[in-house]
Amino acid sequence: MTIKLPSRGLSKEEILQKLRGYSADDADPFSGKLFTIAFEPGVNELREIAFEAMKMFAFKNILDFTEFPSAIRMEKDIVDIAKSLMQGDEEVTGTFTFGGTESIFLAVKAARDRFLLSRGTITIPEIVMPVTGHPAYDKAAEYMGLRVKRVRVDEKTLTADVNAINEAITENTAMIVASAPNWPFGTIDPVKELADLALEKNIWLHVDACVGGFVLPFMKKLGENIPSFDFSIEGVTSISLDPHKYAYTPIGASVILFKKKFYKMFSQYANLRWPGYPIVNPAVLSSRTEATLAAAWAVLHFLGEEGYTELARRIIVARNKIVRGLRELGYNIMGEPTVIAAFTSSELNLFRLSDEMGKRGWLLLPQKGIPNMNIPPSIHLTITPIHDKLADIMLGDLKTATEEVKRLPPSEAEGLLEIFTAVFSMITPGEMDLATLGRIFAELEKTLSTYGDRILKILGLEKGFPKEMAMIYQLLASLPPEIAELLANYVVIEIFHRGI
Repeated sequence: MTIKLPSRGLSKEEILQKLRGYSADDADPFSGKLFTIAFEPGVNELREIAFEAMKMFAFKNILDFTEFPSAIRMEKDIVDIAKSLMQGDEEVTGTFTFGGTESIFLAVKAARDRFLLSRGTITIPEIVMPVTGHPAYDKAAEYMGLRVKRVRVDEKTLTADVNAINEAITENTAMIVASAPNWPFGTIDPVKELADLALEKNIWLHVDACVGGFVLPFMKKLGENIPSFDFSIEGVTSISLDPHKYAYTPIGASVILFKKKFYKMFSQYANLRWPGYPIVNPAVLSSRTEATLAAAWAVLHFLGEEGYTELARRIIVARNKIVRGLRELGYNIMGEPTVIAAFTSSELNLFRLSDEMGKRGWLLLPQKGIPNMNIPPSIHLTITPIHDKLADIMLGDLKTATEEVKRLPPSEAEGLLEIFTAVFSMITPGEMDLATLGRIFAELEKTLSTYGDRILKILGLEKGFPKEMAMIYQLLASLPPEIAELLANYVVIEIFHRGI
């Protein structure tokens, strides 16, 4: 059903009641029961200060910083704080963005433009990165006409394999990517070795510290074995880091830093060719509220160095307790955890384990792995300060859930999916060319127009996402990535279109 604008405006109470109804099925991001994309420090006053700052600046637009120069002042402060954490000198400059993906887009654009201008010819620039690198690089490449080469990681440490990166580099390589840490496993790539390689071959090295930039320096200060990954290493060209992760600011806050001030020229956009006002966009978006900028400024200054150090200490306590508990339950820890830990098991269906934990109120992130790179399915845990109070309760529930999953017989669907996986691995090439994808798209449009509703019903998605997602995760893991991506796109389009 299509919703139309109400003929009569709703009252404040009607509006709030409607919004409360819409959010009835939402997880509580402040509960501490999410080990996913919620970064909760458990500091109530922090929220109050952030909300007040957002209200002050919500209707001010960063687009015209001549009209609202407060944006310039707050951004300068936030960039300077990020720069100091990343050991940057006076030449380092940056931009405040609305998320890690936007920061990555700017880094990719800068690396691409510098590469093409230095070459003086048009070609398809390449990004070389470990398979654990974030999909935002693939997304940026798709938008901006680059090619991504994902290579194997060290099977034991789950960090970048420098030799594999070196082997993948060609004359068209515009960027190398390292993570500090990566999202799937929380492991830190060997940035120094990759920087040496980048220097030797004159290639842009971007360090993705979107997760770790605002927490790893404080963990290192507390004695954690955190390898260097910042501008203290010669050869690092740019770094992205997100306040809305471990700086605990409201969502919509990231920073991209460039080693040299001039490099920002490649990322910025200016247009004086139309009859309107001069446009200079430091970020991808033009119109942006100052709300999240102000909230980020407020939270950073509220917590300060002492506050962030204490929150880092609580993460270390929580992580050590959780990792120890996972090992006692017989799970294998993947790599060396930092603020993220991932565990696997050769005996249990981890997708079903995630569902069982969901029944107990805990939200974990199942990961499909990459069998042909010897990366098994796993469960990802984003560990935040609030988990120091809840780790024992979570581990107790995990023990119960583990025993429950062990008792569950394999379902018929699981058996079918195993067959499905084996068949597809035999008939699908490692990579599909453009012609093959074109044929798939043409057939898919016909198929979905006829069978789309049935597909949603079979997957249990006709009324929205179910509470138990094991079979859906397993299906997506069983399909070739290209097919799984098409299916996932279709499902999300339908669910948003229907509002279910």
